[in-house]
Amino acid sequence: MKLFNLNHSNAGGHTIGVGHCNAFSNRLYNFTGNGDKDPSLNATYATSLKTQCQSLSDNTTFVVMDPGSGLTFDNNYYVTLKQNKGLFQSDAALLTNKSSSDVVDKLLDSKEFFKEFAKSMEKMGAIGVLTGNAGEIRKKCYVVN
Repeated sequence: MKLFNLNHSNAGGHTIGVGHCNAFSNRLYNFTGNGDKDPSLNATYATSLKTQCQSLSDNTTFVVMDPGSGLTFDNNYYVTLKQNKGLFQSDAALLTNKSSSDVVDKLLDSKEFFKEFAKSMEKMGAIGVLTGNAGEIRKKCYVVN
């Protein structure tokens, strides 16, 4: 069984790092456009996030993507994901169908996580790398220089 496609490997990368509030705050304040929170988000976690991200437009505050283990490369991301504490909508989406949810369950095993993450990094390394004038090293990963 192939566990990782690019979506799963990207999600596994959320085990370390931060997310800016404006990238997910709609899940806290205006999920359906009616001033509500995302019902799939753990209520206690949402309350905690609201203390850090106090508006939809906050683009300066950031929070760890993996609560409790945000500075450690481990499989805790999947543990918290099963508790409905996925920071981004794309994280929560992994629990919405059986195939992805089965992968999440498999990656709760730390050995499986490290093995599969290594495989996914090899695959990503084989994606057509742009060199010379065809590519660039971005100063900010989300903005073209």
